[in-house]
Order: sequence, then C-alpha cells, then structure tokens
Amino acid sequence: MKLIFFIRSVVMTLFFFISTIFFSASGILNFLSFNNKKLHDKIISTWGRIACRLFNVKVNLHHPENIPRQGCVFLFNHSSFFDIFALAGAIPDVRFGAKIELFSIPLFGSAMKSAGTLPIARGSREEVFKVYSAARGRIQNNEKFALSPEGGRFYGENLSPFKAGPFIFAITSGAVIAPVIIKGAYEVLPKKNFIANTDRWRRKIDIYFLKPHSVEGYTNENRQELQKIVYDQMNTKWTAHD
Repeated sequence: MKLIFFIRSVVMTLFFFISTIFFSASGILNFLSFNNKKLHDKIISTWGRIACRLFNVKVNLHHPENIPRQGCVFLFNHSSFFDIFALAGAIPDVRFGAKIELFSIPLFGSAMKSAGTLPIARGSREEVFKVYSAARGRIQNNEKFALSPEGGRFYGENLSPFKAGPFIFAITSGAVIAPVIIKGAYEVLPKKNFIANTDRWRRKIDIYFLKPHSVEGYTNENRQELQKIVYDQMNTKWTAHD
C-alpha cells in the first residue's frame, strides 16, 4: 500500500507544480492589469486549498472566532512548508514573510513580490527591520501578516525560542498579535522532504487560533514580557495532547 501512496504523492507533486505556475502567473497578471487585492486574496487562498486537496490533507480550524477583523500579525509555529498551504487556505487575506532566497525563483518569486509577501533576509537584522518598517502602513490599512517567531522551520517537543523581530514589528505598528498553533503539518511534509504525504492515504492538520494580544502599553523596553507571554501560551498548546 505504501508504494501506492508514494506513487500518488509523486503524481500529485507534478500537479502541484503545474498549479503553482498557473497561480503565480495569475497573480502577476492581476498585479500588472488590475492590482485587485481581493483577487490576489482569492488566488493565494485557492492555491493553498488545492495543495491540501492534492495530497488529501484535511485542515481543521479551531476557534476561528479568535481571528482578528483588523490588521494584525499572526505568529505561527513553523514546522513544515505545508504550514503555509494550510494557513493560506484558512485565512484568505493573509500575507506571509518568506526568506529572501525564495524571491529569486523564476516566476514564483515575482508572484510573491506582486502579492505583497515580505522578503526576510535572515542573516541581516538591519534589512529585516527595514522591511518591517516599510510594512507598518499596510498594517494600518488592515492588512494581515503571518510570521514565524521561531525564525525558520523547527520541530521539537517544545517550540524554539522566539526572535524579537516579529514582536518589534507588531509593537511599532500597533498591530494585534494573533498566536496560531499548527499541528500535523510536519507529518505531512517533514523538513528536507520534497514530496508530501508519501506514507498515508489521508492526513489532517489542525490549526488552533489562540486568544489575541493587544500591544498597547508595550515598547521595545518591555517587549520581552510580551514575548514570554505569547511563547508560553503557544508552547502550552503545542505540548498539549489534544
């Protein structure tokens, strides 16, 4: 049976690349012709949902009432590339931060740029803060961003210590912090794997939207207090046996 699962996933990977090319081209065309944000939202969310369907991954949303209506910063644990597909399909109007190297991929990089993805240069703190500074106005226009406070993909018994950048971005933008825990994505696509869901016919991903936090009263001086509160909240959910 595992051979059948593997063959299915290989075939679906080809379809996924085709869909990525199609939606990347659609995003660029929209940017050049209409620059319609709602259409861009639709393109991104449909791409995410199709990725999940191709690999037979069911996404369950828990407490979606905690999703802020206004501009905010979603902080999510990042254990797998599949986090992105699941979250993009769940939150139609979210924009992600992505490592800057991905922007050099032909077509896909241009599509990310046209969609408003934030280019994160992990090796340059100064460049990261420049990107965050330029995006503050977008928060005030009710845009939503999803960032990984762990700084990259990580999977372990506990969450990796959080980086300061996303919290400084939220505080200086006055954005609500909306913590998100994603479970099951690593099992779908572990780090260093390039083909998803090769050993089961179906898998599931659970997305937990935790209670949001206002940044009112926080500055860079007491940022670590907020950082600890959010880390403890997210790590408690991550380690819980649901």
